[in-house]
Amino acid sequence: MSRFLAVVVEAVVPGILTAALGVAQRLGWLSVLPGNPAIEREYGLYGLVLGVAGAIVTSASCLKQAREYGFVAFLSTVVAGLALASPFITWRYGMQFGLAPMQFALLGTFAYLGLYVVLGILIGGCWSLMVGMFRGKGTFPL
Repeated sequence: MSRFLAVVVEAVVPGILTAALGVAQRLGWLSVLPGNPAIEREYGLYGLVLGVAGAIVTSASCLKQAREYGFVAFLSTVVAGLALASPFITWRYGMQFGLAPMQFALLGTFAYLGLYVVLGILIGGCWSLMVGMFRGKGTFPL
């Protein structure tokens, strides 16, 4: 029973947190990811599944292989998230990177799905850092 509980705490809880955040955004309770309502309506569940998978894989791999989700990994994930958010940020100002409208729509769809993966990686990595600290693995990694 204790092994089952460890798996739930290490891998399933970040997936649940990511899913809860995605559902809260879909219901309009909060806005975490910038997005186009048409993309969110069509690909929202795919993004949710990818985000949950990213959270589970990140937390499980960091905890099982004794890798720490440190400052460099966190910063790299944030930079990747900003790069993926750029189509949504520029779209509000009328810029389309010189792409045709259909190409920009395709770029926006992939960026939307990638943002959910990045969000899952952030949640899974931060969760693995917290669980690792409570296990007594050490101090905050820099």
